[in-house]
Amino acid sequence: MTRVIIVRHGQSEANANMIFAGHSDFPLTEFGHKQAKCVGEYLARNEKIDAIYSSDLKRAYFTAVPASELLGLEIIKDTRLREVYAGLWESQPTDYIEKNFPEDFNCWREDFSHVRCTGGESIIEVYNRIVPAICEISEKNDGKTVLITTHATVIRSFNAYAVGLPCDRTAEAPAVLNASVNIFEMEGSKVISSVFNITEHLGDMVSKVPTKFNA
Repeated sequence: MTRVIIVRHGQSEANANMIFAGHSDFPLTEFGHKQAKCVGEYLARNEKIDAIYSSDLKRAYFTAVPASELLGLEIIKDTRLREVYAGLWESQPTDYIEKNFPEDFNCWREDFSHVRCTGGESIIEVYNRIVPAICEISEKNDGKTVLITTHATVIRSFNAYAVGLPCDRTAEAPAVLNASVNIFEMEGSKVISSVFNITEHLGDMVSKVPTKFNA
């Protein structure tokens, strides 16, 4: 049995300014760094973590840093854990995307399972990228507890897998908040149990800026 703890990155500069980041490498805000500190302290108190993996993008990597420092573990970067590649939406404000790519952006809001960022990756492709990656990490660390810091669309896709939804029903899975903790008990590639969106460690530091439409 592997315990896989997946954390969404803290508030990023893109989140705070309603910019669609995708693979663009936006840093955490000061608020996001404080959220990361809260996550690290919470996990150090409550979990016996054996390994830490992270997307190589700054906002995810630096969310893992406080836990890494407290636990004395290196952070293993994995590009497969990156956010959806947003194509022509990369680094653009969401109101610009809505104005210039209305059909695709409306699909993001209304038919999330089947959307493709204009010129970029589809949600189905994210699901098919992330599920094997996390299952591989689980199998490699059998019997251990693993922390993964990554991104909203990645976690939502894995949440869908965890509750038995196929890639074309990702929209039915819960979205997650910045710096939330999501816990999965896994036997190899099979998810035995899951808990989503733990935010008790954040207190009044749950992000107030809406992030529904900017990944």
